[in-house]
Amino acid sequence: MTVKQQIEEYWDWRSTSYTNGATSLGEEERELWKQSLSPYLGAGPLKILDIGTGKGFLALLLADMGHEVTAIDISQSMLEKARREAIRHNLDIEFKKGDAENLSFDDSSFDVVVSKYLLWTLPDPKNTLKEWNRVLRPGGKIIAIDGNWFDPSPVKKLKRGIRKVLQGITYRDPTTGVLRQGKFNQYYSSLHPSLPLYSNVKPESIRPLFEKAGFEDMQIDSLPLIHKYNLKNMHPLLRPLNTDTFFLISGTSSKQDK
Repeated sequence: MTVKQQIEEYWDWRSTSYTNGATSLGEEERELWKQSLSPYLGAGPLKILDIGTGKGFLALLLADMGHEVTAIDISQSMLEKARREAIRHNLDIEFKKGDAENLSFDDSSFDVVVSKYLLWTLPDPKNTLKEWNRVLRPGGKIIAIDGNWFDPSPVKKLKRGIRKVLQGITYRDPTTGVLRQGKFNQYYSSLHPSLPLYSNVKPESIRPLFEKAGFEDMQIDSLPLIHKYNLKNMHPLLRPLNTDTFFLISGTSSKQDK
């Protein structure tokens, strides 16, 4: 089984319990995300491609903001659940099964490309970012949200371990009873050597990759509104153990009109 086949198989399984916030956003959190994203989008409506949509977190949010959204994912199971959410919210989104590293769209097809929590699991991030730039129009925007989820530093590893123990039963899949972390380790313990950004999704590490892929005017945003909201709604016991370091990185395609 190839690396991508293993990734697809894992996320098909994970789709039964994974939300990425797509189905649980309250009105307050939804508005905070809109406030955080709006400065990077400019005037709309825009043609936006959401890559690695999962259950449609960004796709649903952006369509609700009035944009024309196409969303792809390697996992058919994830896409089916995202479609249901779009129907439930009466949102018109085109969902397609697709490979983030080999897009089936013409050059300069989109105004904006977005992704959330995808960079860490890309086998070839360098060429993937070039591919994302290919489908952007000249001057188009890229917006990626990610974090250093598997920071190997001893303190972060210790905090993650204690947090997993405290969360306990929440790490079991509700339909199968299988420990989610155990299943994750079953797949990604062998996969992560093939994933260059697995434990290195930090602004200073990935910014050069974006620039080499043809993006300029790079900006880094720590998303303070979202972090503050998450901490406020986190169980008090878990707050000191919080290791979330997610951020937004954005840039502009430096391609020239032909």
